Amino acid sequence: MTDRLESVNTIRAHQRTWLAETRERAESGFPFVICTSDEFEEILHAFGIPVLVINYWNFLITAQRKVRHFSEVLETRGYVGPHFFALGLASTLEPAEAPWGGLPKPALIIGATRHETELKVTETWARELGCPYFPLDFNFASPYRRLPPDDWWASIRDHWEDLVDPARLELRIAQNEALISYVEVLTGMSFSFQQLRQVMERVNAQMDVMTEARDLIAAARPCPVTLRDQVSAYQTNWHRGTISGLAHARAYRDEIRQRVGDGVGAYQNERIRILYWSMAQEPDFHAYLEERYGAVFVGAPYGAMPQTYARTVYRDDPLRALTARHIFLFDMTSTSWMLNEARLYGVDVVVGVEDASAYPSRFRQACESAGLRYLAVPRVTDDPEVRSILDRFFTE
Repeated sequence: MTDRLESVNTIRAHQRTWLAETRERAESGFPFVICTSDEFEEILHAFGIPVLVINYWNFLITAQRKVRHFSEVLETRGYVGPHFFALGLASTLEPAEAPWGGLPKPALIIGATRHETELKVTETWARELGCPYFPLDFNFASPYRRLPPDDWWASIRDHWEDLVDPARLELRIAQNEALISYVEVLTGMSFSFQQLRQVMERVNAQMDVMTEARDLIAAARPCPVTLRDQVSAYQTNWHRGTISGLAHARAYRDEIRQRVGDGVGAYQNERIRILYWSMAQEPDFHAYLEERYGAVFVGAPYGAMPQTYARTVYRDDPLRALTARHIFLFDMTSTSWMLNEARLYGVDVVVGVEDASAYPSRFRQACESAGLRYLAVPRVTDDPEVRSILDRFFTE
């Protein structure tokens, strides 16, 4: 495996610096917000208010292998059950063990009704911190009022009005406007539509650059970027529409272009190309697959997602375009999207993280219908049971 990309090292270092500066500013009284992902970040960027996305923080805790510890923290406080989304709450309950010195107290936590657990966790988190809480309805995970076409990703940028329910759009616009007014009162800061227009322009440019990077990776033989670096580079998405986010995305794309030109491969032993169709972390068994079978992960949904964030702004109304994206961002249940990515990367196998004991999933059925091999693994750990599943599949 090659060394990590310099651009990715820079992105990771920027996250540390950004958090340290944000903590220092928050402790001196400047507002800071914690937010569920893909809900309100661009609007906060237009305000100039730093925002930390809960999913990113929880993945950082996972990367530092502190999930068990913080799950036990939650258990002792009476919060029983699966705990990934609540890891940030746990890090507040025991800040001494939190990554990078922990989080400062936010001026506001923004939650979402897209999942009952997320709603309860963010509400509880705000109560533990003693800060205001604002939940938002009609999120991208809400049930559809109209089914998107099979190739929805091809029309999502320019024809987003055809993909959302008009009544829900108007209601969510009203909620966003109410939250904007609330943030103005809470912080004493003024919202600027001109700033939001500029943020949206940079979002579109940034997502175009990241999609170019994905296309370079998918077309190259051998694969020029490890899955680890591809996922790490996605951190630029939590700074969507910022000057630094766009700059980091361009540096990442340019380094990939250079590696492709130089014929640099990310893996020493690439014989079988795998699409990892999961939002979970990179599997611990990846190194075993490469060493034993020459099977490597060349792509994941994180490469496909940037194209889903770009929206054409019509009638000089950036808030409407952004709000439509809040309602429909992407569809992770879409088998056609998965197959499109599999064809783009030219993979031999698709791997999903799921319980395959009951019945074949829609993803397995779609792959088999398309003549593509599909492997379901129950978890991402590298343990004897998982290895036996891998061995049976790759020796068939």
